[in-house]
Amino acid sequence: MAKPFKEDSLIKKILVYLGETSVGLLSLGATIAIDPHRFLRGEGPFGSYSKPRLSKDISYLKRSKYFKYKNDKLYLTQKGREKIIKLIIKKRNKGKVKKWDGKWRGIIFDIPELDRRDRNFLRKELYQMGFRELQKSVWVAPFDFERELKTLLKLWKRDFGGDIRFLVIEKIDNDSDLKQHFNLKSTFNR
Repeated sequence: MAKPFKEDSLIKKILVYLGETSVGLLSLGATIAIDPHRFLRGEGPFGSYSKPRLSKDISYLKRSKYFKYKNDKLYLTQKGREKIIKLIIKKRNKGKVKKWDGKWRGIIFDIPELDRRDRNFLRKELYQMGFRELQKSVWVAPFDFERELKTLLKLWKRDFGGDIRFLVIEKIDNDSDLKQHFNLKSTFNR
C-alpha cells in the first residue's frame, strides 16, 4: 500500500494544480495527462527542482496510485481524480468560501441496509470533507458541492444505491453553531 503523500510533496502540488486548471476533471470521459519531462526542463508551474530530486519525485509519481505511466506521460487515475475532488471540496470548506450567499446546501439520503457499505462510504466522505451532520442522513455545508459530490459518487460506484437528494436551504433555525463550525461571519443579512 502506498504511503500518504506529504503536504509539500510534488504529487500533492500536481493534484492541486490539476484540480485548479483541469476543465474536464468532473467529466468522467475526459483523459487528463501531464508530461513529467516538462518538469525536468523546468517548464512546470512548481518552480525549479534539482535534477536528482525531480527524478526521484517523478519516479514516485510513476509508482503512485494517483497516476499511471504510459507512453512517457502520467495519466490521472480514478484514485487521483477522487483525491482531487476531495481536495477541492475540503478547500471550499476550510474557510475558503469567498463570500457566503446565506444559503445552506444540503444532502439527504436514504440508502438501504443492503447497501450499508455505500452508506458508510458516503457518511465517511462527508465527514472528512468537513460537512456537518444535522441528523442521521442529513448533512449541510455553506457552499455548492453537488457537482463534485455526484462525480465522486460515480467514481466510487457507477450504480450507487439509494435515494440521494441535494437541497438549497434558505433558512435553518438556530444556525449559530453551524456558522461557528464553518467559520462564517454573521455579516450576511437576510
